Amino acid sequence: MINKNVIIGLAIGLVTTLIGITCYTIFIGLQLGLSTEGILNKITSTSVLGKRASIGALLNIPIFYLFLNKKRKRMPKAY
Repeated sequence: MINKNVIIGLAIGLVTTLIGITCYTIFIGLQLGLSTEGILNKITSTSVLGKRASIGALLNIPIFYLFLNKKRKRMPKAY
């Protein structure tokens, strides 16, 4: 049986990565002077999706750190 926390963590990881990919692509598109249609085409293109996903996954680091500390605060100290 899959733990509820695992499902929540997976969903948060996927959503933040998608948000990161979109924000990164919009930022780069605006820097290059692309139109809105050009930016949307870049978001949906798969030619450099791996590179954009790596940069988009950087948003997971602070969220992972937050949940890691949150979990640690709830756990009783074991000596």
